[in-house]
Amino acid sequence: MNKTFNVIIILIIILTFTFSFKSIAKTEVYFSLDDDPESIIIENIDKAKESINIAMYTFTDSDIAYAIVEAKNQGVDIKIYLDKQEVNAQYSKSRFFVNEGIEKIRISSNNYIMHNKFAVIDNKIVITGSYNWTASAGERNDENLLVVDDQEIVKRYQDYFYDLWNNKYSIERYNELLSHPGIRSRIARKLSKEIPSLPNKPTKFININTASLKELNKLFGVGQIIAKQIINYREVKGVRSSHLT
Repeated sequence: MNKTFNVIIILIIILTFTFSFKSIAKTEVYFSLDDDPESIIIENIDKAKESINIAMYTFTDSDIAYAIVEAKNQGVDIKIYLDKQEVNAQYSKSRFFVNEGIEKIRISSNNYIMHNKFAVIDNKIVITGSYNWTASAGERNDENLLVVDDQEIVKRYQDYFYDLWNNKYSIERYNELLSHPGIRSRIARKLSKEIPSLPNKPTKFININTASLKELNKLFGVGQIIAKQIINYREVKGVRSSHLT
């Protein structure tokens, strides 16, 4: 009797662990025309608390663009990385973002196509798939959208995003965007003084005791708020870094 009871307890523990593990990491799948991927994207943008990193081949969807601006107005850190065509494409939201005060925009240096379509939100979920953030993707095309919260997958996307962001952008194309007639001259003058230079390729490993705010923000589950708390804790405990920006 005791053996049977023990076996039942072990099975319950295994099943509980299994279901708990499945609840930790999941993938949601949506299809245009059958589901409503646009609303799922906006819903996740609205939930963002700290950061949204976007790499998008074509970005023309007004409703998603307005959601991103609202997130920025709520204090969410926004980074948008676009294909070169988005500088001058007729319906591109690149100029809208600049005019709405989103300063962290970079244009791919790839002379062919930057065909990625993904976003990393709060270092916790990835939104990806064939779905470009366009009206056509939601209303006419057959597309798919995935929402993934697996830690390892999110980390790979986040690392890849920062590789694109830090090493594969074009200053000349960004200047071209700022000189577009659709950009307000006052904003263009301000941003033209803040154009970044290409940095050295970042190291693969991050030491939490010496990492800068920017480096900490790349870690899974760590955004601007937690990164600042880590640095403040280091200061209190006397662990100081020479590069905390």
